[in-house]
Parts: sequence; structure tokens; C-alpha cells
Amino acid sequence: MFGKKSVVLLILAMTLVLGACGSKTTNDSESASSGSNVESKELNLATFGVSIGFSKKDGDKLEGYDIAVAEAVAKYLGYTKVNWTTADMAGMFGMLDAGKIDTIANQVEANEKRKEKYIFSQTYIYSGAQLIVRADDDSIQSLADLKGKKIGVDVGTSKEAYLRANDPNNELNITTYEDPSVILNDVALKRIDAYIMDRAGAQLLIDNSGLALKKAGDPVYTYEEAFPFPNTEEGKKLRDSFNEALQALAADGTLTKLSNEHLKQDISKAN
Repeated sequence: MFGKKSVVLLILAMTLVLGACGSKTTNDSESASSGSNVESKELNLATFGVSIGFSKKDGDKLEGYDIAVAEAVAKYLGYTKVNWTTADMAGMFGMLDAGKIDTIANQVEANEKRKEKYIFSQTYIYSGAQLIVRADDDSIQSLADLKGKKIGVDVGTSKEAYLRANDPNNELNITTYEDPSVILNDVALKRIDAYIMDRAGAQLLIDNSGLALKKAGDPVYTYEEAFPFPNTEEGKKLRDSFNEALQALAADGTLTKLSNEHLKQDISKAN
């Protein structure tokens, strides 16, 4: 029914159609392959955002040793984005319990009480609980010297728990605060007699405040700080990944560099 010319034209038309289909399939496959190379991998973290040298919010930006270490870990592990949330200590642990965050980057003391519920990464901060008093006050060197006096502490922290556990007769007048800078002012203005805080950042906080304050005596107690995780299979896997990253960052000097940059001292190693 068809002449030679018609057959040639039909074959040519079919070739063009099949060629176009083949070309489209190849391009779609390449696009899908290209897309898989930029898969998003996000890490959800919480911090307080009020601690100079460790975790301080400046506008929309967070900076400090805790922040820098967490982001260095995220980069090492291949995360494409870190999502930060700010809250007080109680709020952060609440979010961790609810699965809303992966861990906390905020000078979390790895004490025995917390280890009953959480698992911790290896240590990245070696510190202790330090008393801060007025520069002209030599009467306070330990908690024993604070009986009948007022002491300030960050609300919901392990230091608040320590004070209450070691004051069975209620001889200390414990006042809790949400903002560390307010506590320093209250010490300087004689509204309270002392502030108990993290030793690692004590001198930096005093220097930045410009107030006539000083560290008093030896640390009330020493401790190590790390990243906490839920005691679950998923939590253990993430903890192990963090440990791998922290070991590498310690070995290549990154932790020491970040500590000196933000705190003017190396708190990444035990003294």
C-alpha cells in the first residue's frame, strides 16, 4: 500500500521519536543522580545563648567555644546545616527528652545524676565551680564562708542542684537568675555576696564586665563537660559519631585553637 518514499519517511519519523524519548530518559536519569549528591543532612542543637566565650547570641548570630566546637563536629560528620534553638537549661533538656533536638551545646556538666538518664560524648571542657566575689572582699574563700549570706546561681543548672544538695540546713540564701550579667551586677552592688559559675569562663566574664570582681578560693568542685544524648540506640549511634569527630578535632589541634580563640586559654585538656 505504501510506496518506497512513504516507507522511508515513516522509518525516519519513528527514528526521530525514539531518539527523542531516549534522550529524555537519559537526561531525567542524570538529573536524579545529580540531585542525590546534594542530599540535606541537618543537625538540631540547643544552647542558652547568654554565656560570654561559650554561647552568646549577638543579633541573629551565635558565637563562642560551645558553638564553634559543635559546628566543627557537624562539619566533620558531613552535616549540611545546623539548626539552633535557644532556651534555659531546663528547657533544653525538655527538648532533648521530647526528641526535638539531637543534643545540647552549652557547658553541660557530665555528673553522675545526669548519667543515670543520659549518655555523654567524650569531654571537651575541663572546668569546675568557681565563686566570684567583690574585689575588696577577702572574707569568702569557700561555701562555708557563705553561711547566712546570699549566693547567686544560674537557674536550673547543676550548680544550683549542688548548692541545694549541700545545704541541708538551709544556711545559704540561694537566689537563682536567668541572665549571668545580672548576677555580676548584683554582686558588685552588694545585693548578693557571691556568684557560683563555671571556672573556665570566669575570668573572661569578669574582664568583659568591667566590674570590680575577682575569683575567690579554689573551685568548689571540679567536673567535665560534654554533649548529652538520649540513652537509646539512635542516641548511642550519634554519641559514637560525635566521639569520632571530637577525637579527630582534638588530635589535629582544632579544639585547642577554638578554646584559645574564644576563651584565651585551653580548656580542652585536663590541667
